[in-house]
Amino acid sequence: MPPSLSRKILLPTVVIIAIGLTAILVMEHWNARTIVREELSKRLDREVVLSAKLIDSWLQARMIDVGAWSRQDVIVEALTEGGYYGRSARQGAQELLTNLKAGYQQYESIFLTDIHGEFVAIAPHSSESVSGILLADRPYFQEALQGKTTLSDVIISRFSDHKTFTVATPVRSGDTIVGVLGGVIDFSLFNALFLDDFKVKQFGYAFLIDGDRKLLGSSRDIGQHLFAQESETTFNRLYATSSGQFVHNEHNGGVLTVFQHLERTRWIFVIEQALDQTLEPIAHIFRINTLGAVLVLCILAALIIALFRQVIVHRLQDMLRVTMTVRQGDFSQRIARSTGTPDEISELTDSFNIMIDQLDKTVSTLNEEIQVRRNTEEALAHHQENLEKIIEQRSQELQKEIGERQKAEERLVRAEKLEMIGTLAGGVAHDLNNILSGIVSYPDLLLIKLPPNHPMYPALRTIKESGEKAAAIVQDLLTLARRGINVREPVNLNQLLEEYLSSPEFQLLQSHHLQLKIHTTFAPDLLPILGSPVHLAKTIMNLIANAAESMEQGGEIHISTENRYLDSSQKLYENISEGDYVVLQIKDQGCGIAPEDLEKIFEPFFSSKRMGTSGTGLGMAVVWGTVKDHGGYIDCESSANGTVFSLYFPVTDQSRAQHPQAPRLDDYQGKGEHILVVDDIFEQREIASTILTELGYRVTTAESGEQALDLARKERFDLLLLDMILGEGMDGFDTYRSIKSLVPEQAAIITSGFSETTRVTEAIRIGVGRYIKKPYMINTLGMAIRQELDATMPQ
Repeated sequence: MPPSLSRKILLPTVVIIAIGLTAILVMEHWNARTIVREELSKRLDREVVLSAKLIDSWLQARMIDVGAWSRQDVIVEALTEGGYYGRSARQGAQELLTNLKAGYQQYESIFLTDIHGEFVAIAPHSSESVSGILLADRPYFQEALQGKTTLSDVIISRFSDHKTFTVATPVRSGDTIVGVLGGVIDFSLFNALFLDDFKVKQFGYAFLIDGDRKLLGSSRDIGQHLFAQESETTFNRLYATSSGQFVHNEHNGGVLTVFQHLERTRWIFVIEQALDQTLEPIAHIFRINTLGAVLVLCILAALIIALFRQVIVHRLQDMLRVTMTVRQGDFSQRIARSTGTPDEISELTDSFNIMIDQLDKTVSTLNEEIQVRRNTEEALAHHQENLEKIIEQRSQELQKEIGERQKAEERLVRAEKLEMIGTLAGGVAHDLNNILSGIVSYPDLLLIKLPPNHPMYPALRTIKESGEKAAAIVQDLLTLARRGINVREPVNLNQLLEEYLSSPEFQLLQSHHLQLKIHTTFAPDLLPILGSPVHLAKTIMNLIANAAESMEQGGEIHISTENRYLDSSQKLYENISEGDYVVLQIKDQGCGIAPEDLEKIFEPFFSSKRMGTSGTGLGMAVVWGTVKDHGGYIDCESSANGTVFSLYFPVTDQSRAQHPQAPRLDDYQGKGEHILVVDDIFEQREIASTILTELGYRVTTAESGEQALDLARKERFDLLLLDMILGEGMDGFDTYRSIKSLVPEQAAIITSGFSETTRVTEAIRIGVGRYIKKPYMINTLGMAIRQELDATMPQ
């Protein structure tokens, strides 16, 4: 048996095992380095941010110290009084500064100068040392004279030869600045407070530099080393942003640099960590593992080679010998069978011997089979050509089908998200509206009793307006869930646009975008649409606000309306059916919407804006829900030159209704009628009872439908005020139906914290007069009860 079989089988086997072991070791080493490096980066980032905050807080405290001292009367008098009182005040100022110096050890000295920079007092006291020195040319002195409490750059003190910096603040007499009070801080104390803790770093250090690339202090003696090693690119990175981290290379390997600019000064706090030295233990483990893997590989290769030769190679050599005789045409030789346990080679030996017996018989038929195979291959080649064409055609059809299915799936996902939010909004709306009832109703009730000039009147009005805003937020959730619009009336979009463009909300938007310009083109004969003015106005506000935010440098927003008839279905952002529409178009000159975001802009909670500059991501989803609730369509086109939103609303032939004036209190006062309030929540019963009693009604309350039914059996009520959701037992619909069986002419009003449901609709169908949504407002509740009583009670 030639040795080529061992090389062909054993060598690749060993190589594969070696490659596998190497890949595992390399992956483990790489993962370990990555994890350690990520954790190191996070830890250093936390240390830098915390240290920067501590330094800023410490500096702020020193500025507060000096600012507080500057307001002492003796300090002001030392600069403003003359004669005997002036000398006494200056002596008092000197004593005050001496006491402050003794009490605040972090200050090397504390001084007081007039507006010309001449020293009036200094602690420790040394009139000779400051004689002839003026501070008028100091930048921090000039900034203090401008009314700012400021920090100076770090300089070498002429008195102590130490690094120091000064906290300076103006001294005011009334509105006039009469001098400057300053405290000089020894930077070595600052270094001990904030940098010495970093001496424990084995392969790293922390340091402070200022805006002029001057080293202020460090946890180690790295002054010359730092400026010798740091490249221009490294410094540019440090000064490019307010915080961050990066890796740069030095002669001895990579260095991780994490930095944070301080808020109070031009200083930068930096931590540097040598990565190669930090990760050296991992490299050492990798070398040990590699050595172990090599040893295991050698042992394993030796065992495989020995076993392979014993079990396979020797037996194959016998088979090769017989094969050579068969090759020469001698079919008399047979392979000796192994006497050991039968295995695959034993079976191969038996089969080979049988093959030799049948070889003569098969040689003659082999040629025929070869010919048949050639014919088959030719036929297969022909069929393969046809199959490729069929596959290509089918692939095109599948691509089209996949695209349509993806769009259908996206619409389904969007619908499921809206349904999920609808379930959530419906679940919380009842509880939120019940809670908001007290916030809205009680202030409303108190405002009726108080005169407008009462001290509590503005506060109560603010509470009421806040509650109404909270109720509007709940209404937004219901709008998003396609469950919030229950008022529909003929609406003219031109009027809604004009009202918004003259509203305080739009004026506030313009104050934030001073370069914003509005260009309008309104169709004078615009047809009415059937919808909710409140929800349509919010849609207009959302679209214009988004357009303004997309133009950070200013620009024009074009708003237009028109009547348009589509004589066939249009396939734009969505399929728009043919018919008569009122089209509202809002076009901006912003940066546009990225193509990958265009399909997601109407999804709930999706926003491509920077965090903190926009809302929660519900705005466009609310727009989508509002348009859909009005039976309309929306189209969006976007490019790098701007975005165009086109809203299509079906027209209506109904004429616009006139809005009645707000009712007066006298319009809904009671006349002593008896009303039964049914609500399972105690606070809601109290709110309704208080309002109705104040309006002049007699009130009885019940906490369940069963209790209300018992009361209805004992006495008659002029009107029932029923909550639709009553916890366990009968709800408002069942309660009304049961009482109606006793009193067929019973008048009733249904209330609920939810939107109008099918149960509410059914209750109105069988006789309930009106439906009121919580939270209660006095005029809404009072007018509903008054109108229902006037309609049902005999005159």
